[in-house]
Amino acid sequence: MAAVAQITVSLATWKAIEQQRLSFEEDHDAIIRRALVLKASRQKTATRAAFAPAPIVLRKHGNLSVIVQGRVTKVANLKFAYIAILSQLVKVRPSLFQQLLPEGNQRRRWIAMKPEALFPLSPHLARQHAHRIAPDWYVDTNVSRAQIEARCKRAAEIAGLDWGNSVKIDG
Repeated sequence: MAAVAQITVSLATWKAIEQQRLSFEEDHDAIIRRALVLKASRQKTATRAAFAPAPIVLRKHGNLSVIVQGRVTKVANLKFAYIAILSQLVKVRPSLFQQLLPEGNQRRRWIAMKPEALFPLSPHLARQHAHRIAPDWYVDTNVSRAQIEARCKRAAEIAGLDWGNSVKIDG
């Protein structure tokens, strides 16, 4: 970072920034940068669509919302949707990560306290596919849409919420 500047924002803006937080480790600069990149991407897509000779089918990438108990969070992709859901569900059920520890198999765990523990037989995969979701907690992000939905459904169940109603990915 070349220069550091301080800015003053309203309480409403501060809350909006905090609502976009995906993990405890994410700083405000990263949150704002992600939001601006997402907005620029949407504007670029809209501009392209306006001048296109034929209709364009917009991809779901970048147009997703995570909804947990009525709270909507915009996310850039399925990976961030998965992380956002887990981050919000742990607020509902603080023991969620502990309860998810047994999930997975001998090759891959869903969540672990150390990145290498996510991939017991291939710990080198942690460098690329382990995402720190909270202090001392890591989640495997090398997952398909079906796996994300299955894992989110299980996490919602543990948190005592209904997947598809109280918890869902929209978009």
